[in-house]
Amino acid sequence: MKQFITWILRLLTGAVFIFSGFVKSVDPWGTIYKMEDYMAALHMPVLRNLIIVFVFLLCAYEFTIGVFLALGCFRRTAPIGAALLMAVMLPLTLWIAISNPVADCGCFGDAFIISNWATFWKNIVISGAIIWLIIYNHRIRWIIRPHLQWIALLACGAYVAAIGICGYIYQPLIDFRPYAVGTSLITTEDDSGEEEEEYQLVYEKDGRERIFSIEDELPSEDDGWTFVRREIRRGTSDDTLPRESENVEILSSKDNDEPTFRIWSQDGDEDITEDALTGEGGEILLLMPDLADVSVSTTWQINSLYTWAQTHDITMIGVVSATQSQIDEWRDISLASYPIYTAEDTEIKMIARGNPAVVYLQDGIIKWKTTLRALGTEDFQAAGASDDPMKYRRNDQALLYNTTALYIAFMVMLIGLSFFPEIRRFFPSSKLNRGDRGDHEESTHHDKSVR
Repeated sequence: MKQFITWILRLLTGAVFIFSGFVKSVDPWGTIYKMEDYMAALHMPVLRNLIIVFVFLLCAYEFTIGVFLALGCFRRTAPIGAALLMAVMLPLTLWIAISNPVADCGCFGDAFIISNWATFWKNIVISGAIIWLIIYNHRIRWIIRPHLQWIALLACGAYVAAIGICGYIYQPLIDFRPYAVGTSLITTEDDSGEEEEEYQLVYEKDGRERIFSIEDELPSEDDGWTFVRREIRRGTSDDTLPRESENVEILSSKDNDEPTFRIWSQDGDEDITEDALTGEGGEILLLMPDLADVSVSTTWQINSLYTWAQTHDITMIGVVSATQSQIDEWRDISLASYPIYTAEDTEIKMIARGNPAVVYLQDGIIKWKTTLRALGTEDFQAAGASDDPMKYRRNDQALLYNTTALYIAFMVMLIGLSFFPEIRRFFPSSKLNRGDRGDHEESTHHDKSVR
């Protein structure tokens, strides 16, 4: 019974770690943003490069520990490695559940979002399973033979690095966000009139957040109030707004049946989504969630892309998260002639990763998205530049499938090599061996006859 329980806990705990490490690896930018939210909540400014290195190490660590637990590699060390990780995550998730600094912990990325308290209790269960494995895991058999386990370690690291780098440079290889390729950014009107949209402004003072509607008298910053975010609330006209609470959950497009992406004027006062998203023909969205962090070296490529779009009757707009002064400075530096609008940085990041990112729409439907540097074309007016916008689309799914298939095949080979001695016992000896054994027996019989 102990062996049966150990096998079950080993497989289930390993699967949780594998899933957690995998979904973070395919979308490293999502984990980077979540780490930055944590650092902001803790008032600990950290360089993004350090966060990037930490995120990649965390993804590799979680995924590799999960594989080792499931396959019985390093049977004594793997549970201890998992326990060290939980020694950090358990108090961290308790703090998150109590203080609620972020809407969700991000332990499973955007693939599977659970509440902060559910995350904490999940970690309690996992910690209990790890304690059991520390005691009993070394008593049951491996699946990959010990002298091949270091090769498995290298394979896991190479696999996570490959999908993580692709997700960082291009786009997440699996898009768990509401604005996946094939999604329409054009909001359909509700003819019934039963559902209404209301814009809400969230202000914070002394650690407490309060929601104001656009009809309310907004608080003054001189009184200590700070603007936090703008939200979109959809519901019936009979619904009431929560006026004040210690922690207000962010209302995003995921709370709705359909994604709702809103574009605002440069001053942020006017919703111009219907004018900015034409919904007819081709349209390019240049997304910059942090305009102040965009390198000036990208301006030539951006302006070249805009000229190319005009040549091919494709609309192009810039959607940024920035103040009016930052936008004016960007126009002066980059000589931008394309229209520039604003949007919430969280919503921009939900559509596409990267700063800047490029999204191509056809009749309002997302056809492809990528980072600007991943387009691979510096001058779109050059002779070799394609005239077809769909030629710039990358097949990220094929890249993920091929990489995963190669990794799984390699791991299966290691498992086969591990059990090769046992497999040989089920097959008879070769014909040559049988012939040699027969000659030996005949020679022995002849020697006995002579004697």
